[in-house]
Amino acid sequence: MKKKHMALSLAVVMVLVVSGCGSKNVKLNQRTESFADTSYDQPASSEEETFQKAAEVDRNSLSYSEAPELSTRVSEGNLPSVENRLPGKNDVFIAQTDAAGNALEIGEYCGNCNIPGGTGSWGIARPVLESIIRYNNDGTYVPNVIKSYEANSDYTEWTFHLREGMKWSDGDDFTADDITFWYYMVHINNYDTKASWEALKDNNSGEFAVLKKVDDYTVTWKFETPKYPGAFIENGDLKWCWAPSHYLIDLIPASFYVENEYWENTGLSDGQVLANAAAKGISFDTVADLGKNACYYFWNVAGIPTVNSFVLSTEEGHNSRDCEVCILERNPYYWKVDAEGKQLPYFDNICMISEIDNKTAAFANGELDYMDIGMEQIGSMLSELGDAAVLRTMLSSRWGSDQLTFNYTCSDKNYAELFANSDFRQAISICVDRQEISLRISEGYMRPGQCAPAPGSMGYDEEWSKKWTDYDFAAAQQLLELCGLELGSDGYYHFADGSEFSLDFVSLEGNADSIYSALKRYFESAHIKTTLTDYDVATYDQLIDDNDWIASLCPHMEAGGLSLTERAAAFVPISQAAEWYGEYGTYYSDNTLGVAPTGDMAKLVEYYEQWVDTADSTKRDDIALKIYELHKDNLWSIAYVEGANSYCLVSPKLHNFANKLVSNDLYQYINIYHFETLFKK
Repeated sequence: MKKKHMALSLAVVMVLVVSGCGSKNVKLNQRTESFADTSYDQPASSEEETFQKAAEVDRNSLSYSEAPELSTRVSEGNLPSVENRLPGKNDVFIAQTDAAGNALEIGEYCGNCNIPGGTGSWGIARPVLESIIRYNNDGTYVPNVIKSYEANSDYTEWTFHLREGMKWSDGDDFTADDITFWYYMVHINNYDTKASWEALKDNNSGEFAVLKKVDDYTVTWKFETPKYPGAFIENGDLKWCWAPSHYLIDLIPASFYVENEYWENTGLSDGQVLANAAAKGISFDTVADLGKNACYYFWNVAGIPTVNSFVLSTEEGHNSRDCEVCILERNPYYWKVDAEGKQLPYFDNICMISEIDNKTAAFANGELDYMDIGMEQIGSMLSELGDAAVLRTMLSSRWGSDQLTFNYTCSDKNYAELFANSDFRQAISICVDRQEISLRISEGYMRPGQCAPAPGSMGYDEEWSKKWTDYDFAAAQQLLELCGLELGSDGYYHFADGSEFSLDFVSLEGNADSIYSALKRYFESAHIKTTLTDYDVATYDQLIDDNDWIASLCPHMEAGGLSLTERAAAFVPISQAAEWYGEYGTYYSDNTLGVAPTGDMAKLVEYYEQWVDTADSTKRDDIALKIYELHKDNLWSIAYVEGANSYCLVSPKLHNFANKLVSNDLYQYINIYHFETLFKK
């Protein structure tokens, strides 16, 4: 079962002239110094890449084999044979292509893949996490952990079929019990702190789906009203729906129990659960912290079985993301093979190395196989590293970098009415010279642009990308005065009633410093008073929640992105998530709160509800494009440069590492490289 949705194509029509401009050590996706939206041609001496389509595999003649270190463990009696660790030939996942659809090279078993240490709660998960479905670069997707799925004729019931013979990383059977356990003992009771996933709730009533176990390898999800693909299987937040029941059963406190037909109350007190966890080497102060970390961020907790390609080591000194060298070990029960039946992954370990003083030197001497770099570093680093490095591009799906947005539901009526006037938004857009902004924030690497879909992505519109981008100071002044603003004796515009007008921007922890510094003098020249205040995440989010803000630079959730499938809340006001629609989103969640949307903002919601309630993929795309058109008409958020790609260097010894894949949450960022298929030779 495959579905085509809005996705980036492989074509990127950009040109870069690289000079030895030096390095600014810019970090990946750091908004204050974004990467340029451009591609870079490898020197002519680089090895030419040629890809072929994958040949059909005869499953009946497939013969399993394994890594030498696993064979040794089998011969020593410490591990079952490979045939007894993998699903049957009709159920095993055969990896044949990369995310771009190119046939994979049959790999060789090898040692370690060395990459920089992962940051944040998701750092370890990025290269290894396995999800329900797996997206390809073109937006198609295939069943991944589950073998297959289907919906009934009216989309009120979905069926998941599991892979018979599949096992957890400790060898225990992976069955339907692990799904019912996750749902009733971990998720809907909010023990994992994530019971807000809309994919598992009925669209009308908001009630959780009824999960039924049909047999050991089949479950069904029953909804009261139709749950179409866009709101269920394609939902970017529903990445998994399982947990190792055999391991976690004594870590579920009675205080979180929800009555269900499959699992009895454990009867365990909070203290007993914490003691049981401590006996397994898992230490948290409260059951709330235990549930969040053991049942959601499980990849960070050593010893918890997973179905991922690599699992966190239990060896002291390498068993935490905070270690100098965090080791992710090959899962001996991993359920994927290559086209010749060789059990994946090829690497023994992924070593995530922190505190590297000189990453360039580490890369040059082979201590690193992968390294993210900034756009402005490309020329100098390729020159320095020569044949020791190969450049890879990750395509952006952002609607412009460093977005600026306004509080359309501001409690001050003067601001709310001004922001609702498109003449004001146009003035704010055209009073700035984007060429100069590009030079200031990216040394000219990032092209001038607007808050619009990136070239190559569905919804891209050249007219949209250039809307309100021509620098016209005089026209901006006229528009501001048409909006009713009046120039005061202090040299700044004021509201018509004489009250002060100031664009007081809020931002997160310095993210907007660079862009604000570049924009401020243009706003000042246009007689617009501005300020910028940075906040920590908790304080910033509280300001947004309290509707106590005027405007935002580099918002927490930008407008747009890859598609509605990825995260609809970035496109339409359906929750209190994105700054650009503010309290309109609050109203959708609870119409006794927030502000009821009107006009085109209300049309966004109308179209979204049609999109959710439509099964046909072509019709869903047509509806989504109507949402795009409303964004084009209104430009609720403004950007001054285009969304930026990101870049990395990889060792030329690394094989099966595809180029020009999509960097996106729906695709799980670097997980799209399929680390289980990578190898060195």
